[in-house]
Amino acid sequence: MSADEYEMAASQPYQTIGPAEAKELMARGARVIDVRWPTEWQQGHIPGATLLPLSGIYAFGQALRELPLSPSEEVIFVCAVGQRSAIAAEIASLLGFQQVYNLASGMHGWLLSGYPVEQTSSS
Repeated sequence: MSADEYEMAASQPYQTIGPAEAKELMARGARVIDVRWPTEWQQGHIPGATLLPLSGIYAFGQALRELPLSPSEEVIFVCAVGQRSAIAAEIASLLGFQQVYNLASGMHGWLLSGYPVEQTSSS
């Protein structure tokens, strides 16, 4: 395998995007999946997002398959800073999702951009 072939094979199966691009995709109907823990979610999340904690590869994959999502839908994964959501994006790609995005800066970048958040009470 040549270096170019190896690089193409090792490339990420998803796109990494910033907050502004995520907002544009959401305006077109992209779904947002937040993979943080419920305590993080309660402190603030993207309006309209679905909470699906990344608690393990197998469990997350099973839970993702159970969501009412089409493999052709645009799906943005978000966490605190973009690391857990990158793992989630890889899992989604392996499950056959074709338009997968990772919010690179996570909720941290979303908040710094001044975009809206919702908070959920713990009661």
